[in-house]
Amino acid sequence: MPITTFIFDFDGTIIDTESQDFVVVQAMWQHFGHTLTLDEWRNGLGTVGGFDPYAALERRLGQSIDREHWRAHNHALFLENCARESLRPGVAALFAYAQAHNITLSVGSSADRAWVTRWLTQHGIRDLFRAVVTRDDVSQVKPSPEIFLKAAQQTASDPRNCIVFEDSAHGATAAAHANMRCVAVPIPALVDAWMPPVSVRLRTLADLTPAELVAQLHGLPAAPVAPHPA
Repeated sequence: MPITTFIFDFDGTIIDTESQDFVVVQAMWQHFGHTLTLDEWRNGLGTVGGFDPYAALERRLGQSIDREHWRAHNHALFLENCARESLRPGVAALFAYAQAHNITLSVGSSADRAWVTRWLTQHGIRDLFRAVVTRDDVSQVKPSPEIFLKAAQQTASDPRNCIVFEDSAHGATAAAHANMRCVAVPIPALVDAWMPPVSVRLRTLADLTPAELVAQLHGLPAAPVAPHPA
């Protein structure tokens, strides 16, 4: 199966905004004398509505908090932290490889369009992508395959010829449902987390050269859909 399209998740895959989210909400929990575990926080990655750190903290405290204050405080700190993040290792090399080998670049993210385009523009890479599909464009986010299938549709790509780059289990599951090969590159906070079967799993995208990665992917099928373990 030829490779015609790379579809990148955004948060955690192109830029590690997700670790900064954990840093910020963990600090809020610690302010109230509690610890947010990675297992709890991971439930919200790669989808929408999977975990609400404010509601969970209130349940732990047995009382309400000033959500308006904490949301504003956390958002400002989160933006400051994200602005210092660079592209994840190996990402720029894959962009260059795609351009040199006539492979279409797309983004498929469960975040909203304003968020994704803000950071793509800030890093000067927005114009690399022929399609940017976000939760604003679909009825269901990951683990539904709708985002990835729409990215393929917008670039006239056969899903079987698309490679998805993901950091989360929700995203990898969406790729399997879309019948697309998936390269998993979990952020450090997810390195020991459950991940469904994928075509290739790496620590970072710099672990292999783009040519080596593409060579591994040629001939591989999409991974089977696997339910999250109970």
